[in-house]
Amino acid sequence: MRIKITKSLVLNAQPLNTDHVPEALFPEGEYLANFTPDGKIELINTKKIKALFSFSQFREKISQGDFVVMEA
Repeated sequence: MRIKITKSLVLNAQPLNTDHVPEALFPEGEYLANFTPDGKIELINTKKIKALFSFSQFREKISQGDFVVMEA
């Protein structure tokens, strides 16, 4: 799925390596998002950083206008 972030956001992030990254900047633009096996949605910033959302958190970001689903 592709989403568009309508304004730059600082989100809690999960590093894909051993470095500790508590928050990461997700600038305005388009991003890939995937469904995880445990029912979450991961938003990928770079190959090393991703943010995880529950479905309700993701839906809230859409309703606030922070995220726009470009392609499902």
